[in-house]
Amino acid sequence: MLQTFSQQAEELWRFLEQEIFSQPFTAATALHWLEEQLHKGMSFNALSFLLLFPLCALLYYLLPRAAQMPWLLICSYLFYWYASYSGGSAHPQALVVLVLLTAITWLLGLAISRNRRRSQRRVLLVVGILAHLLMLLYVKYTAFFASLLNDWFDWSLKGSPALSPVWMVGLSFYTLIAIGYLIDLYRGTRPAEKNPLHCALLLSFFPQVVSGPIARSGLLDQMKQPHRYDEKQVSQGLRQMLWGYFKKIVISENAAAILAPAFALPQKYGSFHLVFSALLYTVQLYADFSGYSDIALGAARCLGFTLQENFRRPYGARSIGEFWDRWHISLSSWFQNYLYIPLGGSRRGVARTCCNTLIVFLVSGLWHGAGLTFLVWGLLHGIYNIVGRLTKPLRMTINRATRLVKHPALHHLIQRIITFCLVSFAWIFFRAETLESAFTLINRIGPDFWTTLFNRSALVSALTNIGFYSNNGVPLLIAIAVMFFAESLGGRFPLSKQVGKFPFVLRWAGYYLLLLSILFFGVFDATPFIYGQF
Repeated sequence: MLQTFSQQAEELWRFLEQEIFSQPFTAATALHWLEEQLHKGMSFNALSFLLLFPLCALLYYLLPRAAQMPWLLICSYLFYWYASYSGGSAHPQALVVLVLLTAITWLLGLAISRNRRRSQRRVLLVVGILAHLLMLLYVKYTAFFASLLNDWFDWSLKGSPALSPVWMVGLSFYTLIAIGYLIDLYRGTRPAEKNPLHCALLLSFFPQVVSGPIARSGLLDQMKQPHRYDEKQVSQGLRQMLWGYFKKIVISENAAAILAPAFALPQKYGSFHLVFSALLYTVQLYADFSGYSDIALGAARCLGFTLQENFRRPYGARSIGEFWDRWHISLSSWFQNYLYIPLGGSRRGVARTCCNTLIVFLVSGLWHGAGLTFLVWGLLHGIYNIVGRLTKPLRMTINRATRLVKHPALHHLIQRIITFCLVSFAWIFFRAETLESAFTLINRIGPDFWTTLFNRSALVSALTNIGFYSNNGVPLLIAIAVMFFAESLGGRFPLSKQVGKFPFVLRWAGYYLLLLSILFFGVFDATPFIYGQF
């Protein structure tokens, strides 16, 4: 059951009555309460993070420069320790794996940088890549491959018994960070990091360790720069964090409650419910992941760091290729630089280009999750890109024949609608628990969607049946409109920078509106961010 603000406030009041007002307030009481919060797990939308992040930032700026990076490393490891909590229990194996892979990365990085022979450098690089990939495969994909073999050959294999992807948070992300760092050293684009603490912080930096953005080795250069308190930077960071919380707590959480039933039991719902839920998931996923990225970028900015932008209005894209230039930018650019280009990119003919594109998107699908649904999702986007490339001359001819080129605004609108529909269709497989569930949902979509949409009584009844009104449906639609409108105004520049130029009264009115929206319409269950599972 979703926990509203009033329920959260009531729970907090009961705690105050039982734990504080009924007995003398002591430091032990406060620490006991904080410990309970930490044992629920650490994430950006957890109360423990909201309480501890200001303390982390305050001490960070009070400490001398030589102690700042060690302090951030301590905070990052503590964040990761509590982020790996599940069921109220700690999982020290997760931290052990992080430390082990960090040590391997640092030592191999030094060896690659110091070795002059290209063949030996290549061997060291392969060893480093295999060390990370084997750990990732063991933790994340053993159960998946075992289930496939069980189904195909009637075997009785089991998944990895020692580690679980449930609490091995961030493994997929810091694996790519480490591999990218080693490849940069092999290519000679940067020197090896001699300070093991800096290398450790690169992989564990708490704003991005769980769900990115996927940092590049250039973050090491920022660690060597002086970090003094900058009111302008901190203000921008806090604004971006507030915007991220608005997306997550108001939009993503309310949308999740409405769309969940249709994806859980698609056979019970009609066309309108299924189409509406699929479109709502398209928005929810964006609000959830871009919300996380906003909080991560904002928190890093508060500490004087600049992480890579991860989203740039992706649903305004006019092609699938452009969509991937705007969606999860740190991952897209990583695959382009470290997989697509080494495979040959688009330099070896059309057939090879199409093959490389398909490989990249299949790997991307498998990276996102151990399941056939993710492979189908990746395959669809690979096919989208290939078809878009092969049909480009034909589409240009059609556009000239229909004179769409004479009406660019209409042409661009049609392109955006088609791209949005293709992306939304692929997200069905991304969200569905099984292929059977995804195909059931798709097969049940029919023309009765339009009859429901244009019949007021049928529309209200359908929305009521899926919990639209009971889960802040109307405020949710308003919040979605505000999100897309505000980000369209941002244009090429981050919204956090643009808002700082607004008049004082208008700026603070916006802050209060966001805060009130979060308090009155937000859901405070501290549910994990969607990309935290990857």
